[in-house]
Amino acid sequence: MACGGVGGNEDVAVPAAAGVEIFHTWTLVHDDLIDNDAFRRGFPTVHEAAAKESTKSFGFDEIRSKEYGRNIAILTGDIQHGWATTLFIDCALRKNVDLSVVVAILQHLQSYVLSNLIYGEVLDVQFGMASGTDWPNISEDRIVEMLWLKTGILYEFAGLAGAMIGKNTSNFDDTHVKAIKNFTGFCGTAFQLQDDIIGILGDEKETGKPVGSDIREGKKTVIIYEALKNANGFQKKEILSVLGQRDASVKRVREVTLLLQELGGVQRTQDLARMYIERPFPLGSARRFKIQAIVI
Repeated sequence: MACGGVGGNEDVAVPAAAGVEIFHTWTLVHDDLIDNDAFRRGFPTVHEAAAKESTKSFGFDEIRSKEYGRNIAILTGDIQHGWATTLFIDCALRKNVDLSVVVAILQHLQSYVLSNLIYGEVLDVQFGMASGTDWPNISEDRIVEMLWLKTGILYEFAGLAGAMIGKNTSNFDDTHVKAIKNFTGFCGTAFQLQDDIIGILGDEKETGKPVGSDIREGKKTVIIYEALKNANGFQKKEILSVLGQRDASVKRVREVTLLLQELGGVQRTQDLARMYIERPFPLGSARRFKIQAIVI
């Protein structure tokens, strides 16, 4: 779409679009492993599927099957990462995109995008392991920054890469490239904010994940932050007693879910997501998060 939006032939960008999807998928495979998620899109996650298969095919016990599943998930993600690179190269080999354009896009993906995306995942892990007493060190801005690093940056890259291929340019400062890059980056942040709402209120049949999984995993979202900010002492204690408890009952999770809605957590997140879509610079200026790119 980004390629076509700047007047390019969309067919030329298909390998790159597939590359973005495969790149995104390896991050999900590893993310599911980190979060100990059993399902993704209604199907067993890679580590879960591999663990079950190892029991069936090799007779592994529970401990060995989990170890096998973990190792296979890591390796699966690794090979998908490499596959994503070859798909971008196909733009030059099969679609006649200028090689300098493909090299510029790949260098940006494997240095700036990759390093910052992993940094976002590190923040997610750190936030998730923070206890209730650590909440003063986690602000709404930091949570949104983490969401942009984990998701917005890859949306941004998809728009940037498509526009660069559409114009057959390696110029990152091209007016159209920058416009699509900024818009798609904000869309990614809005998507992740909305996804956090779905993670709490969504239908299990539609999301493919157990309802309340984000609460049980202790994810630090804008929803949780806003609710705790508005909660009285008793309500705060109720939320923190369930947050991060993987064995929390369905009843307790539902009680906390209602509190998150009553205390404005869901509404604040919806408003913030809408703001990112409707405003070109939703934070009031053209500033971006202060992110240090690691150049490889």
